[in-house]
Amino acid sequence: MQTGCLLQPQKSITQSRFAYLLYHVAMDRAGFSGLSRLFESRRASSHKYNFGHVLVIGGAPGMVGAPLLTARAALRTGAGLVTIASSDNVVDKLEKRVEEVMTLRLPDNTAQAVKAIREFANARKVTALAIGPGLAASRIALIKALLPKLQLPTMLDAGGLDAYSGDPAALGEANSRNPDVIISPHQGEFARFVGRPLPSNRSVLKKLTAETARAARTVIILKGHRTLVIDPDGQEYDNVSGNPGLATAGTGDVLTGMVSGLLAQRFKTFEAAKYGVYLHGLAGDLAAASKTQPGLVASDIIDYIPEALKHVRKSLT
Repeated sequence: MQTGCLLQPQKSITQSRFAYLLYHVAMDRAGFSGLSRLFESRRASSHKYNFGHVLVIGGAPGMVGAPLLTARAALRTGAGLVTIASSDNVVDKLEKRVEEVMTLRLPDNTAQAVKAIREFANARKVTALAIGPGLAASRIALIKALLPKLQLPTMLDAGGLDAYSGDPAALGEANSRNPDVIISPHQGEFARFVGRPLPSNRSVLKKLTAETARAARTVIILKGHRTLVIDPDGQEYDNVSGNPGLATAGTGDVLTGMVSGLLAQRFKTFEAAKYGVYLHGLAGDLAAASKTQPGLVASDIIDYIPEALKHVRKSLT
């Protein structure tokens, strides 16, 4: 009996939390209205290429799970196809684990790898790139050579962002032919990217993030408590979903997959970043309610993406 008394308030808190999150969407219909496109009825004649093809470039020995989490999250967010491009030693391991996900073997030579990616992207109708999950440091030259040559919506994360550490203007130059780029650093990665310690004051941090977004010509998802999304034009979004259980290995890779899955379905960059961040946090909240925050792992978030989508669809109707 005493145990029941202890559990009942927790149940109430959880219900209040979800009510608030869905109220947030319902009260900001204008800001979330674009997400309703995800829930439109699919035509009977639809095929997988109608819903986009994400190419994930990443992975290294010891980091094989990162691109796989990204790929699975992209599929769960509605992408029609996902391919992971990596080196032979990574693909050999992936082939034992993948089911719905395809693979592309990349040569070690940078010029040959760029050629392979460009040919594959054209032949297989790739509509978005996710670059960086688990990426080996030895592939930094590949990212610098590739980014200026592909005009595709791109999510640049983790190892991919390391290619431009300390030089946002260099990323801006690389993006000069491609306005549809998103980066998603956590605060440590962002400090390395801008080349200085971050301010503790949130207003000052927002100003720095906005300045960096303009210099780098990119939408920035600054991950952390109340994840911040800012684009080069000054649009911003303070996220309200998510919980401390998301502070666990691989959750950033899941976010990369969710955002790139929306990019592949031709959502604009700011929309894809905003919606992806919110849905990622909501799926994390649903997972934590079931698994507890300490028991939460990144793959749980992927499992709860469909439930998060159902909740949001209901709030928008």
